[in-house]
Amino acid sequence: MKNERDNFLEITREKFYRAIEECKPLFAWFSLTDACNLDCKHCFINARYYPPDSPELPNHELSIQEVFSIIDNIAEAGTEIVMFAGGEPTLRKDLTDIVGYASSRINVAMNSNGYLLDERLCWDLAMAGLSQVKISVDGLKKNHDWYRGEGSFQKTMDALKNLVNAGIPKVILIMTLTNQNYDELEKVVELSMDMGVDFTMVEFLPLGRASEGKEWALSKQQLEKAQRYLVEAQKRYGWQRVAFENRYIVAEDEYCKRICSDPNQPCGFYDFCVGCITGIYSYCITSSGKVAAGDVMTLEVGDLRKERLKDIWKNAELFKIIRCRENLKGKCGKCQYRYICGGCRRRAYAYTGDIMAADPGCWRAVGNKLET
Repeated sequence: MKNERDNFLEITREKFYRAIEECKPLFAWFSLTDACNLDCKHCFINARYYPPDSPELPNHELSIQEVFSIIDNIAEAGTEIVMFAGGEPTLRKDLTDIVGYASSRINVAMNSNGYLLDERLCWDLAMAGLSQVKISVDGLKKNHDWYRGEGSFQKTMDALKNLVNAGIPKVILIMTLTNQNYDELEKVVELSMDMGVDFTMVEFLPLGRASEGKEWALSKQQLEKAQRYLVEAQKRYGWQRVAFENRYIVAEDEYCKRICSDPNQPCGFYDFCVGCITGIYSYCITSSGKVAAGDVMTLEVGDLRKERLKDIWKNAELFKIIRCRENLKGKCGKCQYRYICGGCRRRAYAYTGDIMAADPGCWRAVGNKLET
């Protein structure tokens, strides 16, 4: 007779693979440039640095017509939201035109350091159809300026206010959490709420320029505590206002587990939690137009200047590997929540070089034994 664990595994496995059969490339992170006007210590793509007062202009790899062609390509494949990023996307003088073109096809978001987002640019982007902006704020003034450069914290505060005043529908403060700014998490959440903007936390990973900065990574204990705090913050402020990568803690979400293990419930993106969505619902586009897995820009699987995203999404071998949770190794491959979590594939790759390795950041237990 099957026990509760076996039933949960069987049902979530069956629903996961039903979801995989219908999965589409819903969310794109599109690096419009690999140039940046800040030289952040923890940059995960090692952007080319152009000082704010530099007379030299960055040479972007994609022309505006190539960007338009890629937008058409990904819209045809079913992409619903594109997040323009970089480097720093506001370094492109044609950004407003790009947003205007893209917003006629799909929802447009942007990730920025905020340095150049003055009142005029914010209004122009709002009129062009920009629907969401994330501004990176990595702690209070001292910590943020240490990571990103003197004076950059005030620039982010100004940018957040300008975006709200311009009427951008969703403005988000996004914090990369490290063991250096960990103690400021609660204060930054409160700052977001006071400013009337939403909050998102992402976890530091040693990629790109920060590949040698593994000492900045959160301990498992810090990550667990941060996630538990953010769950409480969601209850206080609303889950629409506070977001984080809810891997691991999903195992304690009784409502989520009940829905996911109900065989009569649908398996669409908004109905069933697959956990890590890399290669399942999300993908990246590099500044040269290549498709990459997750935020790991080195794992390229196709070229949008030469191929249709529909074909890449269907045929890329790396995506096929990621979508098969039987390929998970170690602790992740044994976990009863592997079909609704799957661990962080980007973290696994950052620390092991193997995108299907066990997630080294997971603080959950396997069976009755807590792995540290």
